[in-house]
Amino acid sequence: MKLKAKMVQRHPFHLVDPSPWPLVAALGGLSSTFGGVLFMHNYEGGGELLLLGVLTISYV
Repeated sequence: MKLKAKMVQRHPFHLVDPSPWPLVAALGGLSSTFGGVLFMHNYEGGGELLLLGVLTISYV
């Protein structure tokens, strides 16, 4: 009986597993934007934050 209960389809569409990559990409975009603004206004650490964001986006 347990096997039959697992095989019952409860809805007609496929649900995908949750993924962390949209959150990682969003944080990379936020850090690259914020780092770009800091870099263009000559704040210390802006270039490093921009580089971190671009590398995060390119990794994803």
